Amino acid sequence: MIKPTAPTRAPTRDVNTVGIVAGGAEASALPFINEIATLLSRGQETGPSGELALRVLPIVGRGGIHDLRDVLSLPGVDMGIIPEHLLARAKESQEFGDLSSKLVYITKLFNEELHIIARTDIRQLSDLAGKPVNLGDYGGSVEDIARNLFTALGLSVSEVHLGQDEALEEMRQGRVAATAVLAPKPAAFVERLRRDSGFHLIPLPYPTNPILSLPTALRHEDYPALIPAGESVETVAIGTVLMAYNWPEKSSRYRLLDTFVDAFFSKFSEFQATSRHQKWQEVNLAAAVPGWKRFKPAERWLQNAQVGHPGSTGSMSPPAVTGRPPSTRQEVETQRLFEEFLQWRERQGRR
Repeated sequence: MIKPTAPTRAPTRDVNTVGIVAGGAEASALPFINEIATLLSRGQETGPSGELALRVLPIVGRGGIHDLRDVLSLPGVDMGIIPEHLLARAKESQEFGDLSSKLVYITKLFNEELHIIARTDIRQLSDLAGKPVNLGDYGGSVEDIARNLFTALGLSVSEVHLGQDEALEEMRQGRVAATAVLAPKPAAFVERLRRDSGFHLIPLPYPTNPILSLPTALRHEDYPALIPAGESVETVAIGTVLMAYNWPEKSSRYRLLDTFVDAFFSKFSEFQATSRHQKWQEVNLAAAVPGWKRFKPAERWLQNAQVGHPGSTGSMSPPAVTGRPPSTRQEVETQRLFEEFLQWRERQGRR
């Protein structure tokens, strides 16, 4: 006779683990969370059972509004990488109540570029009018930003919601005209494509009534197999923010986030090493996110850093404004984005 097994208790939550959610299985931000988790785990002393003082758990979400909802309500999720425009829209709509009291930000992160990949018979954005265009998962970041930009540009498409690999196959079969990908350049998914594969990137004009975005371009250097040398494809960049649940100051989760901030900020120069993704070069820990409160320990860390090393965290003012020549890849990219914005604004004034 087989004895019934004793019921097992569910494991308790690791009190030293913070969870960060980002996108879905195809999410572009997940590799960045993995880098955070890996780098912060190094050099820590372990306890008697091998436990770490701080462990970062990457969590695969669904992207867009789903990730914001997870930060607000899902156990184990302390932070999320959220697009800046989505935060502004959710705050204004109040669909989650007063977000200003529920969320704080750790730091502004990198920009993500919107890639419009189309069949070669689609030459410009207006050719997509009335045609099936893939906007990814329902409620995801791609759907939200692409839909808003298309509306601002007066473009009406037939939306479909597929995974990116499935969308490419549907494009090969002629059933889908294009797919939208929101990802930091160079995006691994886009790097797989070639000019002779039947796909190409089409320009996305900057709208006259833009949402929270910047005009930018995808260049040959970003995708040498897809964009010819000397050419570029105009598009928009969307900022992302590392947001955290606003835990009470005396709580254990608040103290753990304090530990995370100290570890993340203290090691930040290691994230900007040339061996890591070039988008880390865009991140300025001191950059503010208008309309939101920064997590107090993060604000305190930055203030202490500025006292100890004046000017070390810098500002988001482009080098062209301050008069300093650009000395880092971050400054070069910031200046380039700012100059492109000025050129776009000048063109608008001529119309």
